[in-house]
Amino acid sequence: MKKILIVFVFLSEFMISFASGTDHIDWATFLQRHDPIWELLPQEFDKGAFIGNGLIGTTVYQEDCNTLRLAMGRFDVTDHRYDNGRILMGGFLLRTKGTIRQGSLRTSLWNAEILGDIHTDKGTISFTAYVHANRPVLIVDIKTEGSEVAAFTWDGAQAIVRWDTAHFTNLPYNPPPNKGKEDGIEYSEQIRNAGGTYTVAWQHQNLSMSNSSFMATVADSYPSNDSKAVALETIRSVNKILSETRIEEHRQWWHTFYPASFLSVPDGQIEGFYWIQMYKYGSAIREDGIVLDLQGPWNRKTNWPRVWWNLNIQVAYYPVFTANHAELSKSFTNFIDTKRANFVRNAKDIWGVDNCATTPHTTCYEGLRGNGDKAPDRYINPGDFTWALHLYWMQYRYTMNERLITDSTAHAFFSLLKQSVNLYRHLLKKGEDGKLHLPVLHSPEYNKEGDSDNNYNLSILRWACHTLLYLNERYALNDPLALEWEWILNNLVAYPTDENGFKIGATVSFEKSHRHWSHLLMVWPFGLLTPDQPENREIVERSLLHWLTVENGKQIYGWSNAAASLLYSTMKDGNNAYKQLKAHHNNKRFVMPNTMYIEGSPVIECSLFAARALQEMLLQSSDGISVFPSMPDCWKDASFSDLRAEGAFTVSAIRKGGQTRKIEITSLAGEPCIVHLGSNENLQCTLPASKVKRLNDRTVQLLLEKGETAVLYKRSSDRDLKVGPCNIAKSEMNYWGVKGGK
Repeated sequence: MKKILIVFVFLSEFMISFASGTDHIDWATFLQRHDPIWELLPQEFDKGAFIGNGLIGTTVYQEDCNTLRLAMGRFDVTDHRYDNGRILMGGFLLRTKGTIRQGSLRTSLWNAEILGDIHTDKGTISFTAYVHANRPVLIVDIKTEGSEVAAFTWDGAQAIVRWDTAHFTNLPYNPPPNKGKEDGIEYSEQIRNAGGTYTVAWQHQNLSMSNSSFMATVADSYPSNDSKAVALETIRSVNKILSETRIEEHRQWWHTFYPASFLSVPDGQIEGFYWIQMYKYGSAIREDGIVLDLQGPWNRKTNWPRVWWNLNIQVAYYPVFTANHAELSKSFTNFIDTKRANFVRNAKDIWGVDNCATTPHTTCYEGLRGNGDKAPDRYINPGDFTWALHLYWMQYRYTMNERLITDSTAHAFFSLLKQSVNLYRHLLKKGEDGKLHLPVLHSPEYNKEGDSDNNYNLSILRWACHTLLYLNERYALNDPLALEWEWILNNLVAYPTDENGFKIGATVSFEKSHRHWSHLLMVWPFGLLTPDQPENREIVERSLLHWLTVENGKQIYGWSNAAASLLYSTMKDGNNAYKQLKAHHNNKRFVMPNTMYIEGSPVIECSLFAARALQEMLLQSSDGISVFPSMPDCWKDASFSDLRAEGAFTVSAIRKGGQTRKIEITSLAGEPCIVHLGSNENLQCTLPASKVKRLNDRTVQLLLEKGETAVLYKRSSDRDLKVGPCNIAKSEMNYWGVKGGK
């Protein structure tokens, strides 16, 4: 093994200027090369152009030869009865005077706007549409040419949750909406039988012979009935703001959002997909908003009109942390904090036990089980909720905000993690072998019967106990259950394995192809079993290969490939990580031209998750910082800035010609900074030697104080390198969307 030479150079009085951040990047030009472009108008919702602001969402597509549909959605418009699922809304119809001959759409990522051109046999309609970043309003600015005229009408859907009325109860139906017009503003007010209302309001104003402006909003109120008044006032108040001011407000939010971090790789398809996911996050989540479900703010018929806990909510949020957008995960942690009593109630309702917390595999937006009418809870499983709490742990690890742990009044994480383990304590039984065993439980979603000692729940329980013990010691919480958690870890049965690797459980082998890696959670995301250890690597490789190839991988879906990419990255196998990520993006069955993911119904998380797969190729931090740990042979260049690592570090790095040339690390919390250097040789460091501790040939500890920065670099000229876009093939620019002939 080659030894790495680290030369520590102390630079007095910080004479060298370090190029950190992304201020020098031409963001407009960079993102423009990834704008999704539809050279042919999309013909269905699933492939349409989308805009949103974390509450209201709009999807644009062609409905017929004279109509574009602007499908409307709002996160919190739910039925407030049965399972309290989301209600179908409908959309606006932009009707043309002539017959549409051709048209195009372009989503400007930088400005979060849809630019459209519609050519008919009567003329042209050009428009710019955006959902205002800070205001609950859709704005469409329109210009017409020739004798063409743009006319908007509201086409509301029946106010039901599930359209399959043969299997799901909607009775008694919500009444028809009340429609009217006040002060030139049209509205459709829907009264719900369960209480409250929601109202769509809109106004189309002619500004000149060829220019007009359309504005629409959706307001919801429960249990009060004042949504109509709120919607009308929203239109009035936004109308008072100059159009230039409105769009500047909107763009300023987005122009602040993107530069939180930067990354670039020499593959236009992958790089473009990543940045569209960042756009999707900005469109779908606000830190003070509603927890992310399977649709985001957009809305159409779906089999999944609520929150799903047996993978979906977890993978939806994982990318935000490394992307340096931990603020977005507050929509999840706030949900956990404010609904904590409901998770305790679920445990009592489902399991009949006190001082425990859980969810079924699906809940409403209050975190409650419901009556199973719209979303039957076939797969009751204590692990789902505990796994979801791993997101809260990630929020803590990436911010090191100790109040998330110590302020139990404001933050529910520690108490709920304890209560979720309490539920396991009721289920554990000591076997004849002296080990603690779990009863038959479900393993998503391998079979309906489940299995005892399944690896899904064993992994989750182990992680939870380790985490509770760590926090109890670090913050001197002196919890009386600490000895119980240690006892569980010392006596819990080992992970069941066979000749193919990790089994589903004690009696069920992994014998049929399935999309979920639920039996491998101990590898990722929990990192309980790391492939870096030689005794573990072989069984991880064997398990992963078997999962992907059994029955020729017939049930390996696109998002399964994203999970496989992550698992390969934990083994530092960049070529296979790249192969699996490409397989995700190339899966035309599920991954739509707009990067949305459809398995019969929208599952937004299955595309978002792929962003984490790319991040893990560039930066890993679960047991120290590893830069470019899983790079494929074909990527000689790459760079990133201000990606965030566990322990609250921002990390920037540049790779050129297959070598890491520069790493810059800033500590935001003063935590121990462990850096795994891989094959980087002859690195120099800006810290004095007294602040660097060599742990082994490839690992050092940087003694960084809060707010302090260290730079590692290969040669003196590398100190001034700046991150920037990689070169990509022209054919890979604007890869997403629909091109002519496709």
